[in-house]
Amino acid sequence: MANPEVSSQVLRALLNAGLMALGLDSVDAEQRNLLIRYLALLQRWNATHNLTAVRDPLEMVPRHLLDSLAVLPYLPEGAVADIGSGAGLPGIPLAICRPVQAFTLVEPAAKRVAFLRHVIADLGLTNVQVAAQGSEDYRPDLLPDVIISRATAPLARLDAMTRHLQGPHTQVLAQKGPGVETELADWPRAATLRITHQDLAVPNLPPRLLLSWRVPVTTP
Repeated sequence: MANPEVSSQVLRALLNAGLMALGLDSVDAEQRNLLIRYLALLQRWNATHNLTAVRDPLEMVPRHLLDSLAVLPYLPEGAVADIGSGAGLPGIPLAICRPVQAFTLVEPAAKRVAFLRHVIADLGLTNVQVAAQGSEDYRPDLLPDVIISRATAPLARLDAMTRHLQGPHTQVLAQKGPGVETELADWPRAATLRITHQDLAVPNLPPRLLLSWRVPVTTP
C-alpha cells in the first residue's frame, strides 16, 4: 500500500542510509535535495500519468534512486545515452550526481517525455536533454561514449536496438536482475564480446548485476 504522506525527512534519512551503504558519501547535500525533489515530482505525476508501478515513496528510494545510483562508481566519463529512460531512470539520478556530464534520455512515450522535460526544467538540470523517440530512430551526430539501460529489454534485444550507437569507444552498461543467465544464453553475439560483470548490492533489493561491454574494433 502506498504511503503518500511520508515526509521528506523520512525519505531523506532512507536515502542517506542507502548512500552510505553504497559508499556514495560523495553525493553532496544539494544533490540529495534534488534527488528528493525528483522523487516528489515522480510521485505527483505518477498519481495521474502512471509512470511507474511503484507507488510507495518508501519503495521508490531503494528501487528507483539507490538502484540507479549504484551504477555511479562504474559510470565512465563522457556523453551518456539512457536508452528507454521511462521516468528518467537511471538517467536523472545519475545526472544529478554528475552535473558536468552530458545525459540524453531516449524515450518515445509522450507522457513520459512531458514528465522528463518538466523535471529538467524544475530541477534546473542543464546537463540533460530528451530525445523523444525510440532508440532505433535515435541517430545523434556523435555516438555516445556510454549507453546505459535499466531493465529496458532482454540483452539480445537491447543490443539490436543500439547496434547503430555502439562505436569502438562506446561502453554499454546494462543493469539486470535475476534471469540474466538465460538472457546471455539467448544472445549469440555475447560469445564474441568481452562482457564484464559487477555485482550491485542495493539495500533492500534482490541481487542486481551490471553488465558492461564494448564492440571490438575489428567487428565489421
